[in-house]
Parts: sequence; structure tokens; C-alpha cells
Amino acid sequence: MPAFDSRAELAPRDIVSRAINRVMQQTHHANVYLDLSHLDAEMVRRRFPGMAKLCAEFGLDLTRDKIPVRPGAHYMIGGVAVDADSRTDLPGLLAAGEVTSSGLHGANRLASNSLLEGLVYGARAGAAASADVLAMNDRDDLRVPMLFNPRRDESHEPLDLEDIRNSLKSMMWRKVGVDRSGESLAEALEAVEGWCRYVLPRQFSEPRGWQLQNMLEVGRLMIRGAIVREETRGVHTRHDFPEAASSWRRHITWQRGIPEHREQAINGPCDDHTTLPLAARTTATA
Repeated sequence: MPAFDSRAELAPRDIVSRAINRVMQQTHHANVYLDLSHLDAEMVRRRFPGMAKLCAEFGLDLTRDKIPVRPGAHYMIGGVAVDADSRTDLPGLLAAGEVTSSGLHGANRLASNSLLEGLVYGARAGAAASADVLAMNDRDDLRVPMLFNPRRDESHEPLDLEDIRNSLKSMMWRKVGVDRSGESLAEALEAVEGWCRYVLPRQFSEPRGWQLQNMLEVGRLMIRGAIVREETRGVHTRHDFPEAASSWRRHITWQRGIPEHREQAINGPCDDHTTLPLAARTTATA
């Protein structure tokens, strides 16, 4: 790490992840290695009991052996747009935690911020929900509206859910991972749109199908957000736009029903939003 940043392993996670990825490309190796052998063994076991247990399951001693390491998929810095009281633009729907785009994280989520965000916005969501219910005069207001899901003709074309799921995960890592470019993102979007045409119209009766449909929708949002953001900022790295641009100090939000290429400012805890169309409801990606 000192070859990439003077802070070595204490550099921000986006810098460390890019450095690991660069070394893996240079060495054609599947990982780099973490070495804690220079630290007190008892202290390491006490501080990292979970890691020590996991390593032991693979016959590795965290205090002595070189531990294989590679960047891992982290949480999206974005999600459902909310206001300061956790309200969305759908009446009665509140959201808190990592499902939301609250604007608290910026372009590089810090390790413990997600817990603090969940505590603060969870409490605000609870208070807002309580206030909304107490303000209702009619108990009918509490009823969940009936959802209508029209029946589709059953498709007899075979669909291997596990194969598509594994292909999606692999493709997202290779083309929408630590290092991105306009070319790789366009290829990823083409692949995801193709899978969507097969998977999204289907009606499934078990979680595996629903999960894959959700994964495809989230993947499509992530790719389109990365394509639109023509800069490098925090954990978002574009080789074809390697510098940060002050004009992109904003969030990007997709909302169903917005005409193509229309931009609209949305008031909220975030500084600014650019609104573009997509078949999703108030979902933001950073």
C-alpha cells in the first residue's frame, strides 16, 4: 500500500480497493495477502474474533499466515429518496437505513456511518409514522390498498435462474466494479437489459425468482447511474473521466413517468437531484 498512498492500509477504502485491483491485474493473481504476523497474536485474536474464526475454518491462522484478500461488493451509496423525517413521496411509506438515499454519506461511505444513520433515521421514521397514524380520523385510512397483479400466460421457455444470477453477479463485478468505463458500462447495460426481457415479465411463486428480478432492477439502476455520472468521485471511478467535476456535486434520481432527458430539481436533505426516467420509483444511486 505505501506504493499507492502514504497512509498505506489506513487510506480510504476506495483507494485501497483500487490498489488491490491494480495489483491483481498486474500479477494475474486472484487476490493479494493480508499479513498480521508482526502484531501481538493475542491482541489480534481479541480484536478480530470473527475473522480469526473464519480463517480457522479454512485452516489459516490469522495471527501467523498470509490471508488472501480481494475487494468485496459493498453497499450502494443511494437508494429510495427520503426527506429528513424518512418519508418517501408515496403516502404512508417511510424508509430508513441502507435502503435509502439520505444524502449523509457523500461519495464514499465511512465504516460506521450506516449504523448511525439507521439509529437517527429509524427514530425519525418511527416518530413520523406515529404522528401520521394519530392524525388519521378514519380507521379505513390504515388499510393497505388492494394491489392488482394481472395474470400472464405461463411461459414454457426454460429459464435457469441460478445461471442468470451467477452470470449477473460475475458481470457486475467485472464491468461495474472497482474500475469502470463508458465501454464496460454500456456492455453491462446491454447484458442486463437482455436478461430483464426474459425474467421481469415472468410471474414467480418462490423467492428465488423474486430475488433475481430485484437484483436485475438494482443492477440496472446502478449501471445507468454510473453511465450518467461522467466523472470520478469517491468509490465511483471512470477511466474515461478520471477527474472529479464540480458540476456533478449532486445526486441522480430516477422516477417513473418522467419524460426522457427531462431534469427536475427535488427538494430534500441532499443539495440537488437530477431526475431522469426509469421504470422505478424514486430510486437514487450515487
